[in-house]
Amino acid sequence: MLTSSHQTLSLTSAIKTISHLLAPSILPVEGSTKAVSFTTNILIVGGAYSGLSTLKSLKNHFRERCSNPKYSHLLLGDDDSENRPPRRISITVIEPRSGLLNVIGISKSMIDPEFAKTQYCKFQNLKDLSFDKVVSTDKSLIDELSSHDSSNTSIGTSSDEDDYSTSSTGIGNLEHGIEINYVHGKVSYLDDKKAQYTLSNDSTNEKAIIDFDYVIMATGRDRSWPTTPLAYNESYFLDEMTKSQLQVENNQIISVIGAGAVGIEIASDIKHKYPQKTVNLIHPHDTFPPEPLSLDFKEKIHQTLSDVGINIIINSRIKQELQNGDLITTENKIIHSNLNFWCNSHKNNTSILSSELQQNFVNSKQNIYVNEYLQLAHEGKTVPNFFVVGDLIESPIIKSAGWAMYMGRQTANNLVSLILDSEFIEPFPDLSKMPRGMVVIAGDGKIVSELWGEVELNNSNYVEEYKDYCFGKVRATLGV
Repeated sequence: MLTSSHQTLSLTSAIKTISHLLAPSILPVEGSTKAVSFTTNILIVGGAYSGLSTLKSLKNHFRERCSNPKYSHLLLGDDDSENRPPRRISITVIEPRSGLLNVIGISKSMIDPEFAKTQYCKFQNLKDLSFDKVVSTDKSLIDELSSHDSSNTSIGTSSDEDDYSTSSTGIGNLEHGIEINYVHGKVSYLDDKKAQYTLSNDSTNEKAIIDFDYVIMATGRDRSWPTTPLAYNESYFLDEMTKSQLQVENNQIISVIGAGAVGIEIASDIKHKYPQKTVNLIHPHDTFPPEPLSLDFKEKIHQTLSDVGINIIINSRIKQELQNGDLITTENKIIHSNLNFWCNSHKNNTSILSSELQQNFVNSKQNIYVNEYLQLAHEGKTVPNFFVVGDLIESPIIKSAGWAMYMGRQTANNLVSLILDSEFIEPFPDLSKMPRGMVVIAGDGKIVSELWGEVELNNSNYVEEYKDYCFGKVRATLGV
């Protein structure tokens, strides 16, 4: 559960207002194709639902504050006599993919490469969100991200942190008092002051360091391939989904191990597209999915799967997968299979944390303890400059893209207020007053939903949203 915000400081990090932020580095105008060490004020680790929500909300909040005379002089500066652009708060997002992958639609993407094309939004196609500097091994990506917005800004290199110069294309994000950087890479180490990273698709595996004042950890969780594809760019993602589709097409007996939402939807989508194939759904308990929802909800899902001929095998655990695909249960029974999708577990991406942070704030489920403002907090210890959002947090909520985006927006709201006003303004909501619910695509594409205990089949709103597996709703919520 979320812990109280009344904690004592653990590490040496602290809350900083705008006048105490580090001087951010000035990255090269043309970007960098090699990992480069630099300093930023706000680092967002992860650029999926929660990370992008944080980034977009930070931009919106700083834009709003810049229109207020109370804050504009802090963010924009007073001296424009030398035609200098405003000083800026540096915001950096590091993400191994070069776009937003809608993992809600991964089950259908795995068997339909044409549909997969609609589930990956390249960063250069995001609306109202541009990057000022880019670090990536992909020079064409740097060029595309640097040129897709005619108002994009480049800040000239200089040996003096106070010496700024602009390109002829305008002032971009600087008009909001910020600069937004994108690092196309992955963090391998993270503590309360720095992150170590490598760039995606970098054969040299060269490492560099990003120092920061504040960090938002939004690394989410991974499952086995192909449910968690690498997808470091769009073409690679489509190649992965084509490979997955061919595997399904070339095998007659397909088994899905684990009947959580992901496993249910994979089994459902495969059977829907290939009704003549044998599809097994194997689960270790007598009901599914495992979330604390009504028996009516679970039975409706079960019934729709049975109606389309999916073989539901309950109370069975798999101890071994043979080379030919057959599965051996813990009771030594053989389940014949040709191709298996393992959906019985996930891995929270917490291993990048320093040993001290892991020992103090990560539990046995690899969930991270936070307080009501989503700061690292547990048993009297708090890391005030370190926020965690999305699936990683220890909380009784049912993890979802909606909650991830909510947390990103909340964190941005609080962080801007901390930097400019030295106060928190939005605690996490009272979960007892929040509706508990879930939506699952079950047999024959039927939508089974539960909200506040009301179970429905093919609710008209959900049917519309799931035509594109909620990607339109996600992009509208993010405003991208």
